[in-house]
Amino acid sequence: MMNSRFSDGFWLLCICPLAQAQVWQHAGPPAQVIELFTSQGCSSCPPADRFTHQLGETNSLWETIIPVAYHVDYWDYLGWKDAFSNPAFSLKQRLYHQYDVLSSVYTPGFVVDGKEWRGFFSHQRLPEQNTTAAKALKLTYENQAFTLDYAGEGRFVAHFVLMAMDETTPILRGENAGKVLTYNHVVLDSAQSASENRWSFSPARIPANADAVAAWLTRENSFVPVQTVAGWLTP
Repeated sequence: MMNSRFSDGFWLLCICPLAQAQVWQHAGPPAQVIELFTSQGCSSCPPADRFTHQLGETNSLWETIIPVAYHVDYWDYLGWKDAFSNPAFSLKQRLYHQYDVLSSVYTPGFVVDGKEWRGFFSHQRLPEQNTTAAKALKLTYENQAFTLDYAGEGRFVAHFVLMAMDETTPILRGENAGKVLTYNHVVLDSAQSASENRWSFSPARIPANADAVAAWLTRENSFVPVQTVAGWLTP
């Protein structure tokens, strides 16, 4: 059985019961990639988490906007270990700082299309979206592996994430003690690889709570997405 949808340069194709494969494809301007660095141990983070959740409620999710939330681990010492924290995500944020993408390492911290965005704190609109069209980027999931194919030319770094939605956690200690918080677009696993035209990602396991997948390409000397693709995972 095959289901497809085509709208504004976005094509989502899911081939599931027979071929046991899922395919997502996007062409045209890339979606806006909104990366949030957050923590369950940060009292300033819940509003940013809610903001990211609201972004995901739009009808253009995956097509024009891809929110992703990395939970860092450097606030775990305050008395509550973030259930989604990963030292690799803290390292990613520090690397952003090292490469002058971020002015410092802090939460909540936003990177929008490869650039620091502090407009959240003053309730500003998101930056203008990149309208430069790019060739089709196709992501295939088959035989427990993800393969990314790009129709354009050149060498790129492929960024890959698996995400969970609607994750509710009662916070028992720390700065958010007593709150019951719900998280969306939580990055469970991430990877990146540099190549031309094709990239492969084989997670050791697909987490049972993985609900969505996203990938985007950047040039090796830039953090600005050239093309993106994302969508829901079929159980």
